[in-house]
Amino acid sequence: MSSEDYHKLPKFMQEKIKVPGIEEIKPSFFTRLTIPEEMKTLSIFSCRILPDGNLIILDYRKRQLLLFSNDGIFIGIVVTFTQETYDVCFVRKRTVAVALGASNQTKLVDTEKNKIIQTIKLSHNCYGVASDGETLVISNNDRQSTRMNLNDMSHTILERMERLDCISLFQGNIYGTFPEENKVCCYDSTGEPLWTVQHQDIDYPLGITLDINGFVYTASSRNDSIVVISPDGKSCKTILSEADGIKEPIGIDINRETGIMIVSSKIMEDRSYTDFETAFVYKI
Repeated sequence: MSSEDYHKLPKFMQEKIKVPGIEEIKPSFFTRLTIPEEMKTLSIFSCRILPDGNLIILDYRKRQLLLFSNDGIFIGIVVTFTQETYDVCFVRKRTVAVALGASNQTKLVDTEKNKIIQTIKLSHNCYGVASDGETLVISNNDRQSTRMNLNDMSHTILERMERLDCISLFQGNIYGTFPEENKVCCYDSTGEPLWTVQHQDIDYPLGITLDINGFVYTASSRNDSIVVISPDGKSCKTILSEADGIKEPIGIDINRETGIMIVSSKIMEDRSYTDFETAFVYKI
């Protein structure tokens, strides 16, 4: 239940159902991805948790969609693209959407059959993607964004949503990051701005996701941290930092049903002087 729904309940019901406050959010480490030696040059731009618990990683360097088990073991390459890859999101059933940047394309991929099943062509850059199963929103880090109806593939231009980087959807609202301006914003389904957060804890925010209660999580890349924002945008708190092993995070996702969170990070192995990228998995 979201905090919005919680506050609509009668007080006697609120007493029985407790939505945690922002101070109670404390991730506990579960595991990290085991990256095969030959893949330690990967560059993780996005990471997602599939409904079955498996993990999807988007490697920008080799333009590959990679599949890992829920305990972090590499399963295989799903698809290799010819265009630059920027973001991935789960759509429905076994399908994910991958944003392909300046090619102005987003491709739908069947993760079980390991093949591209549809190409969506737009008039703008495709940088961030987010879906609720019925709609697909594609952000453009230059001009307006697009909302697409997945049932009939009709689309609407969201003219007020310009220069968005990564995006996420929750209860009809659209959430996005503006890295250069250190901002996290919330819009309604038509692209009308609802709130904006700029906070000293947020430095070059990239990936963004929400939990089941509507708390907003963002990867604050330049200060090596994960920051959570209250559903109304009024409170902000760092929940993971460099002290927890986080370094230059980009991708983040939460399975709202299980409370499992994945965060990309650079890491240096013992007896090694070379950073490589992996992802940490937490329970929130």
